[in-house]
Amino acid sequence: MTDRALLDYSARYDPDTDFDRHFSVATGRRIRRWFRPGDRVLEFGCATGLMTSLFAQRPVTVDALERSQAYVARARERELPAVTVHHGSIFAWQPAGRYEQLVAANLLNELPDPAAFFVHCRAHLAPGGLLHVSVNNPRSLHRLVAREMGLIDELGQVSDRGACFPSTQLLDEEDVELLARPAGLECVHREGIVVKPLTNAQLADLPDDVIEGLDRLTRHLPGHGALNYLIFVAEDTA
Repeated sequence: MTDRALLDYSARYDPDTDFDRHFSVATGRRIRRWFRPGDRVLEFGCATGLMTSLFAQRPVTVDALERSQAYVARARERELPAVTVHHGSIFAWQPAGRYEQLVAANLLNELPDPAAFFVHCRAHLAPGGLLHVSVNNPRSLHRLVAREMGLIDELGQVSDRGACFPSTQLLDEEDVELLARPAGLECVHREGIVVKPLTNAQLADLPDDVIEGLDRLTRHLPGHGALNYLIFVAEDTA
């Protein structure tokens, strides 16, 4: 299994300026709460290192892996402490040793075989280690609105924007857990990230404090955030 066929969209998508940056920041803040001093962190698909920069504010060491050479160059320009940015593909890159924290943010929906990815992750988890996964939520509030307006037929339908990046499918929380189970991984925590009532373009001009308020709203609408965030552990250490 390789991820060689995945589209490199670095020339037309800037993770630092796109509205998606709000999701990266909100996700990174959640993930780093689980870090312990001295943890080794492996981040799959670090892009320009925006989320990585949040991890670097904790007393951990980070290996950040990215397949786009353009993104790798930008991530390295950040010169983040205790962070090594690697250029390579997920399945071909074999790190030395295991990690207490694995991060796969908004990656699963781009992989042709996400079940194989969970097997790959299990092999790199240290005893008691955590795997952090975030995925676009088909039950996001903006998708419910779109279905009621007749703009989409199914909640799991991939949007034109998603198809360009490319998203092969939208997975709900139950789908992700089912994919992880054969790899011996058990979900021990899940929550939503940023309630998104409208599209990215329609929300783009909102101030940051409003977006942060929409993120806090996931406490009341946990199943309807723009993203689902799940944490997995190996079943023998759960």
